[in-house]
Amino acid sequence: MMFAGSLAHAEEYLETEESVHSHPTVMDAWFNGKAEVYIQDGLFAKVFPELRRDFAEEGIIAYGWSMTALQGNPVGGRDQDFQFTNLTDFGVDFDLETIAGIEGLSARISGSSASGNDLTEDVGATIPVNAVFSGDSTRFFEMYLEQEWGDEQWNLRVGRLAVGWEYGLDYDVFTNYLSAAYRLNVFGLDANTPNFSVIPFANWGARLRWTPNENWKLQASFMNGSPQDFADDNLHGLEFDFQPGRGSFLIAEGTYQWSATEQQRRSSGRLPGRITLGTYFDTGEFDHLDGSGRTGRDVGSVYGIVRQKVWEPEPLTDRGVHVWSAVTHAWNESLVTFPWYVNGGLLWFGPLESRQHDNLALGFANGWFSDSLQGQSTESVLSASYTFYINDVLDITPNVQYVVQPGGRSNTDDALILGVLFYLTL
Repeated sequence: MMFAGSLAHAEEYLETEESVHSHPTVMDAWFNGKAEVYIQDGLFAKVFPELRRDFAEEGIIAYGWSMTALQGNPVGGRDQDFQFTNLTDFGVDFDLETIAGIEGLSARISGSSASGNDLTEDVGATIPVNAVFSGDSTRFFEMYLEQEWGDEQWNLRVGRLAVGWEYGLDYDVFTNYLSAAYRLNVFGLDANTPNFSVIPFANWGARLRWTPNENWKLQASFMNGSPQDFADDNLHGLEFDFQPGRGSFLIAEGTYQWSATEQQRRSSGRLPGRITLGTYFDTGEFDHLDGSGRTGRDVGSVYGIVRQKVWEPEPLTDRGVHVWSAVTHAWNESLVTFPWYVNGGLLWFGPLESRQHDNLALGFANGWFSDSLQGQSTESVLSASYTFYINDVLDITPNVQYVVQPGGRSNTDDALILGVLFYLTL
C-alpha cells in the first residue's frame, strides 16, 4: 500500500472526495517522508466518515496502518517452520496553521505495536525475510515539530525521527516487496549501524530539506548517536537520553528526477526516472566483529539508487514497467556486517488492464560479509511478489523468496520461503 503523501495542511486532505490510490510514476510532488492517508480512505473513514472529516477540518488528522505477514520455509534453512508477525503504526498529525494560525507549522506524535515471531532465525539468514517483524513490544514512536517556509520549498523537522522514513529509499518502489532486502530501505544501510533508524524506531534529531522544484531534492540530518539501544523491546521507545558527545549520526542525500511531471513528460518525450546519492557517518563506538572484545569508532557509508521507467502501455499513464537498482559501500570493515550490498529489481504497475492498481515486483539482492566474520561470505535473495489491490482499505501480497547461502554459510541449505502480506489502512 502506498500512502497518499506530500500533504502539508488539513485542507489538502479535503480537496477531493474520490479515493486516491495511484502510482505516482508521473510525479507532481515528492514523498513527504511520513505515513499519510487521505481522510476518505481507510477503515476509519468507512466506519466514522463524518467524525474523521470534522476533526480534519479542525486541523487534527489521525492515521494508521497495519501489516501482517504469514511465512513458512518448506524447504531449506536451519529448520522448517511457519511464523506470524504483525506491525501496527498509528498517530495523529496536528496542523498548527489551522489550529493556531502559525503558518507552515505542524506536529506529529505516533506509536506502534509489534508482535509475532521472525522466520529469519529459522532460515538462518542475516537479511530479514520480512520487513514486518519488529520485536514484541508496544512503543512510543515519532514526536516532532515540522516547519515549512519559502513557498514550501524549505522544510525543517525536529524531534524524535526515523531516518528510514526519508533516506535510502524509493518509497513507491520499495513498498511493493515483503523481504527487508528491499523494503523499506536499502538493507545495506541499516544493517551496519542501529542509528540508521527504521520503522518503528526513532531517535532525537533534526532534518533540513530543500525541494526547489519537482526535479531536485536535497536533505541532511543530524541525529543523536548514543545510546544505541533505543530499539530494545523492554524500553518501549522511551529511551530519551541525548548524548551526542558519545556518538552522533550525520546523513546527507540528494535526488534528481527527470520527466517528473506530465508537462515535463510532454515536452521532453522521455519516460520518468530518478537517481539518488547519499552518505552517512556515525561517530559512535562499535564492537569489532571478530569477537575479540575490542571496540572501534566511526563507521560510514555511501550509496546510490537509480530507477527508470522503460515501458508503458500508453503515453502519460501511471501503468508500466520500471527497473531499479541500488548499491551501498561501507568503510571500517572490521565494524560493519556488509561492506558491500547490491539489490535491484523490476516493478510493473498495473500489469493487467482489468486490474490497474495491482503491482508485480521482482527483485534480487546480494550482501558481501565482512572479512572479520569468519565462515561467512555472501548471502543472496531472489523475490517475486504480486500485490492485489482489494480496495482503499486492504492490499494482499503473496510472495515467494529464495535465499541462497543463508547467513553467508555454505553449510546452511538454500531456503524456499512462501508467504503473504496483508496491508490494512486504518
